[in-house]
Amino acid sequence: MDSDWYRGQVIFLTGATGNLGGCLLYKLSLKLPTSKIFVLVRGSIRQAVEKWEHFMPEQVDDILDTGKVNFMVGDMTQPDLALSATDLELLKQEVTVVINSAGDISLHQSLSETILPNCTAHLTLTTILAGFTRLQCFLQISTTYVNSFLPDGSIEERIYPLHPNPIVELDTIIATGKSAATDQFAAPYALAKHLAERLILDGGHAFPILIVRPSFIAPAIQDPYPLYGRDGATPAHSFIHLILGNRNHGLLQLEETLPTHPICDEIPVDLVAIVCLAHLAQGTTGIVHAAADLYATWTCGEMGNRFHRHIPREVKEDAQKIEFQQSHSLAPYFFQMIQRFWRDWKIDCARSSHLKQLKGPLGLDLGDHDPEAFLKRRVERQSKLAHSWLKRGALPFENGSLYSRHLNE
Repeated sequence: MDSDWYRGQVIFLTGATGNLGGCLLYKLSLKLPTSKIFVLVRGSIRQAVEKWEHFMPEQVDDILDTGKVNFMVGDMTQPDLALSATDLELLKQEVTVVINSAGDISLHQSLSETILPNCTAHLTLTTILAGFTRLQCFLQISTTYVNSFLPDGSIEERIYPLHPNPIVELDTIIATGKSAATDQFAAPYALAKHLAERLILDGGHAFPILIVRPSFIAPAIQDPYPLYGRDGATPAHSFIHLILGNRNHGLLQLEETLPTHPICDEIPVDLVAIVCLAHLAQGTTGIVHAAADLYATWTCGEMGNRFHRHIPREVKEDAQKIEFQQSHSLAPYFFQMIQRFWRDWKIDCARSSHLKQLKGPLGLDLGDHDPEAFLKRRVERQSKLAHSWLKRGALPFENGSLYSRHLNE
């Protein structure tokens, strides 16, 4: 696929300081011939740069030195994105592609808290886009867990309608903060994203719309650098951290209760970015999945065996000696959520299968990359981090920050 499609494109990117958003920014600025990238940031430009300096310390200068990045200070959850009239008019006149990767990925927020950043804010954005005179495509980042109400089986790249009238459902949530469907979703976040998909696609917009649904996002293979990825935005790491050391809701108890044959559906964050950017270039519209079928389809049992095999011996031995029963208060919640919504899904990725034969910035041909060796590096790194936390008698993200107000803007 020819990356030349991006030559001259002017991108408006939201969520650029988030996990996937940072990876997209890296690729758009350094790997593709884009003309200009407007990034929406909250608070201040300095705060945004400091986040990049923390998570992409060796890449941030190269990104900014391209001269492509143009900052827009605003807020996705406010009218007109809290942009000045001048900035908003500039976007309307120049932008050709909008990528919306903003959202609040907290999985334990209430429905009333999560509906604004993960649904209504997206709808506000699409309304504003009606005035973008050069817009060629709008990309919305979603999640495969918008379908968490579905049973085991194949999940196709399409909408599975749950509500006959999603507008009425959203109005009910805004008025009452509740929905009869809440218990059918792994988290209120997933319900909010489900409604956002329905309402965006049903909105009668004049511009083409692409929705990419990643499964669980794993650390990067290569871009911006190997193992890039925030633990707070890497579900597998977050779940382990939350239930680490818990007597009743720990890793061993979870292993004993979950079936081992379902696919452990993860995909590295830089592969998700490639799926997004490749489908934009080829003019795809509708729903596209980015899931394990595009990388490595290990079952949960196989993944568990690998985790046990790759955890360093000294870490295992020391962990057995340490009496550590301090537990994050959210451990029971996440333990039960995983048990209840563990699915034997086959997430269809047929619309991206051709990318596995393509090299370059828009291809998923990984060359001589070894998923086994990469997982070993990842497990060893996480084991050592967890080991250090255990020895200090403290968990990461102790003040409730893990999966709490982790806003990707």
